[in-house]
Amino acid sequence: MTRAAQDLVSLRRYLAQYGQLEAHTLFACGSCDNRQLGRRHCNACHRFCRAFGLAAECSECGEPVLLTDLFQLEVPLPV
Repeated sequence: MTRAAQDLVSLRRYLAQYGQLEAHTLFACGSCDNRQLGRRHCNACHRFCRAFGLAAECSECGEPVLLTDLFQLEVPLPV
C-alpha cells in the first residue's frame, strides 16, 4: 500500500474516532444511482444507500468526488 493510501486509511480512522466519518462519506442509492455526500438515506427513493468511500465536494462544480479518484488511489474498504 502506498503512503497516500495509508494516509487515507488513517484519515478514515480519525474521522470515525471523532464521529465525523458519515459526514465525509459518499453514499449511492442502489435504485436510482443518486449520489450524496454525508447522507445515508436517498431523498428520491426513500431507501438506504451504499457507502462508496471518503469524499469531498468539488470546489468548481459542487459535486461530491471520491478522494481515491482525486488522488488516483486504490484503497480497500474495511470489512
